[in-house]
Amino acid sequence: MENQNTTGTAPETQEKTFTQEQVNAIVGKRLAEAKASSEAALSKKEAELNIREMQIRAKELLAEKGLSKDLADVLRYDNEESLKAAIDVIERSRDSIKAPDMGKGIFEGFKPIVSQEHDDSDPFREAMGLK
Repeated sequence: MENQNTTGTAPETQEKTFTQEQVNAIVGKRLAEAKASSEAALSKKEAELNIREMQIRAKELLAEKGLSKDLADVLRYDNEESLKAAIDVIERSRDSIKAPDMGKGIFEGFKPIVSQEHDDSDPFREAMGLK
């Protein structure tokens, strides 16, 4: 085996030098990437905020119309006009449904059987110890 010198110098590397135009191009590219990612994040946050605002508005309009606020979770809407249109459809549907006519009452004509006689020899009363 050959004895190698490990304490010697490392291979020399040449450092690359950049011109001012190259530095400007690199910095400009990185700034554009950062700006694009921040704009994407901002757009996402804005969309989430708009969705929350529309949900709140939907619940307000449903409450004004006397409808359940839970309907806001199943309605599809992208803007206030589509929200109002959807709520109007629900309101017209609700108004078109009529409760069935129950007449004078459910128990009309019902007469309970009342026994005037009381039989003390009832086997159930005897089994329960009632006399």
